[in-house]
Amino acid sequence: MKVGYLITGRLKSTRLPKKLLLKVKGKPILSHMIDRLKLAKNVDEIIICTSDNEQDKPLGILAKENNISCYFGDPDDVLVRLLGAAEKFNLDYILNITADCPFVDPYYADTIVEKFLETDSDLIRQFDLPHGVFSYGIKVDALRKVVSIKDSSDTEVWGRYFTDTGVFKVLDLDVKNKNHRRPALRMTLDYPEDLEFFNAIFDALYEDNKVFSLSKILDLLDNNPEIIEINKNCGLRFNKRFFTQSELSLKKIMKVKTALIIGAGSIGQRHILNLKKIGINNITALRSKKGHYKKLPKELGVNEIESWDEVKNIKPDIAIISNPSSLHIDAALKISNNVKGIFIEKPISNDLTGCNELIDLLNDKKITSFVGHNLMFHAMIKEVRKFINENDIGEIINIQCQVGQWLPDWHPYEDYTKAYYARKDLGGGVALSLIHEIHLALELAGLPTHVFGEITEYQQLNLDVDVCSDLMIKHKSGAVSQIHLDFLQRPSHRSGLVTFEKAWLSYDFSKMEITVQNINEEPYELFKNSDYDANNMYIEQLKEFIRMVEEGRTKHGYDALSSLESLKVVEALFKSNLTGRRVDIERNEKFSF
Repeated sequence: MKVGYLITGRLKSTRLPKKLLLKVKGKPILSHMIDRLKLAKNVDEIIICTSDNEQDKPLGILAKENNISCYFGDPDDVLVRLLGAAEKFNLDYILNITADCPFVDPYYADTIVEKFLETDSDLIRQFDLPHGVFSYGIKVDALRKVVSIKDSSDTEVWGRYFTDTGVFKVLDLDVKNKNHRRPALRMTLDYPEDLEFFNAIFDALYEDNKVFSLSKILDLLDNNPEIIEINKNCGLRFNKRFFTQSELSLKKIMKVKTALIIGAGSIGQRHILNLKKIGINNITALRSKKGHYKKLPKELGVNEIESWDEVKNIKPDIAIISNPSSLHIDAALKISNNVKGIFIEKPISNDLTGCNELIDLLNDKKITSFVGHNLMFHAMIKEVRKFINENDIGEIINIQCQVGQWLPDWHPYEDYTKAYYARKDLGGGVALSLIHEIHLALELAGLPTHVFGEITEYQQLNLDVDVCSDLMIKHKSGAVSQIHLDFLQRPSHRSGLVTFEKAWLSYDFSKMEITVQNINEEPYELFKNSDYDANNMYIEQLKEFIRMVEEGRTKHGYDALSSLESLKVVEALFKSNLTGRRVDIERNEKFSF
């Protein structure tokens, strides 16, 4: 087996021009990186993989000066470039890292090769190490398959092509040295502050062209925390850019033609109509007929069945579960043997019971899951997320969300006291029914660490579920979210305020507008669309679900696993209300988004 270490990099950098040639201690920072990689024992060849543009030719000269090879390939398609280099140099297995990581560790690179020989994994990672230290190990045959199914020529950030498609064996290695487990520490060269950070470390440790160890670097940082502060604030900018560039685009793998709707109340009927709008007309509805709709409107034009035994004769491509929340998990488990994809209305369930069992089953059977937090597809929320990703406004400090609607107005055509959202046994209550805001806060500010909540009782509705809930979420990022939810407001209201280090942003659904104010600037209108059709967000989320099923993606930001975090927050709210104390949120070790 021939192993090559492929260093991907270009000189096209707007944040730090020609950063790979910038000198530290009299030599290019990329040369320092090459010195470290030459210590790897399981690598047969080191190769710089750059573009064939004229501006990147100096990297070929640098490779020659360091007695290594250079491959000139596709300017934008990193995966094609890696494959081209692997085929040119007859490699069976490659290790990869970007060229802006001067502290890449050769010992851990060797460990990846050893683990590949043991496991034959398609992709091997070491995410517990500091960012910029760990390498990626890739089987060339798997790389070839990825290149054949992707449908994008911009693959600078390519990891999800392996992890999210559900067709590759991915291994995350444990880091045995506890002191090396620093996943929050970023050691890459992207901004001027990063160069200052590296200079400080080299000034302290570098001598006589000797390579200093990762342990020495981390000991230095532990004893001199002011060095970490030099580029600490660059992390948020880096993460925004990274995740913006990580979206997949794959060629069609299968075609969804048939659908099963489990529960055909108002939201189920909406899904039926929207499925037909996007071209899926072969639809069957499995119904208990216990809700408001004893008969479905004829214009829906769907087949109706009443028992699970009849499902076996349908063989649908996808299932949409839109029955009461407490019945979601049972329905998903029952249908999992018959479909390629399962869409579950939010929340995934009324509690966490059975959720992990379902997730394990979906992963085992490679079934695409999707939880319908439809607010994430609303034009205004999409604009909010776009603004955050594209602007240097610092970290999120605080999020405030308020939403309320007089419950009898939700579905005036039915007795609200008998609807699922008014019944505890069916998973009702305001926190579960309006979980959108909780999910949004986690999407914007990150995973929660603890929750404090209060449920206030009001007698206007005389229900046994929470009708007015207030909660405070502390996020792992340090941000705090304050969320108010109620079934009482007249007229209905939904708004939010996000405070950043350098700006604030407010959104109002009643006005359909977003306002922004940056430091030392006047507020301005970022978005306004009073004619927006709210049904568009339901169509968009269905399209996204169908796309993921067709691409065979089982892991993504809307899957069943990702939805658990917002449900944990709701459970913590209930517990906090009973105890009067904050409730810590256990970290989900499987969570990766």
